[in-house]
Amino acid sequence: MTAEDKILYKLSKARKKEERLLEALKKVEPKEKSEATHDPEILTPEEHFYFLKMGQKCKNYVPVGRRGIYQGVILNMHLHWKKHQTLKVVVKTFSPEEVKEIAAELARLSGGIVLDIQDDDTIIMYRGKNYSQPPTEIMSPRSTLSRKKALDKSKYRDGLRAVRRYIPRLEQDLELLRLQAENRSSTPAENQVIGSENFDAEHHSDLQTEASNKLKEMMIENAEQGEEEESTAESDIVSDSEDLSDIFETDSEEEDEDKTEKPLYLDEFENFPVHSNGEEHDFEEHLRQISANSRKEKSLAKDAEAPDLDEVDRMILQAASLLKKRKS
Repeated sequence: MTAEDKILYKLSKARKKEERLLEALKKVEPKEKSEATHDPEILTPEEHFYFLKMGQKCKNYVPVGRRGIYQGVILNMHLHWKKHQTLKVVVKTFSPEEVKEIAAELARLSGGIVLDIQDDDTIIMYRGKNYSQPPTEIMSPRSTLSRKKALDKSKYRDGLRAVRRYIPRLEQDLELLRLQAENRSSTPAENQVIGSENFDAEHHSDLQTEASNKLKEMMIENAEQGEEEESTAESDIVSDSEDLSDIFETDSEEEDEDKTEKPLYLDEFENFPVHSNGEEHDFEEHLRQISANSRKEKSLAKDAEAPDLDEVDRMILQAASLLKKRKS
């Protein structure tokens, strides 16, 4: 199977599925249709504003999910209206246009008044001025679906939406394939003209490449000659620099030899004896004599400075010194 045949097969299959879903939806719909007409009460602007504010503040609500409107939804609304005047109906998984249709259907089935639709998913409803709880036949009307049938209806409805989105894609793919086939059939004649143009372009490009190669060869030869001349000049410069370096090295070596001197060692001085009047002296004994002489001089100076004391004074001083020693 070609790609076109595959798309045609999928398209026919999708259309058959669409027909089956439409038939299933017709079977699920309730046979009995309510002939009740909705005649809502007329509210003044003040009353409408008052009940709308009341409905916005109230917390009681009835959810409407994927099943849509069925008997349980209407029954819950009447049970809320038994104690509250207003009510919120929160609708999910539906578009804004469908929410408006659901609001009209709820007003018709329940007999309430739609005050406002907020955020495209919240319907605020008022029960009416002279409300009284209706009988069970009205609270759960037969014209609505049961819980199970409402779920089946939602499944068929979702499947139908998906198929209706899928069919246009297949039709678009089929058109693209047909356009590509038409383009392929018209390409051979164009390819011949393009082939001749390509040959001329290739011949011209070959000539350009040959000329560029010749220019490159000339440039390479000139570069090689320039490198040879530079190498000879560099060799001459290197030889001259080597001669100069030899001259300077010899001069520097001679200067270094002149400057170098033998080091003096302190160890040699220790071997020399110290002579004073032809005799050797020990250095430590000499220092001891100097210290002894200095002590004698100090003691003599103290004696000279101290006043002449009697024997009694000396005894008193000795006694005082002894007392100090004992205390310490």
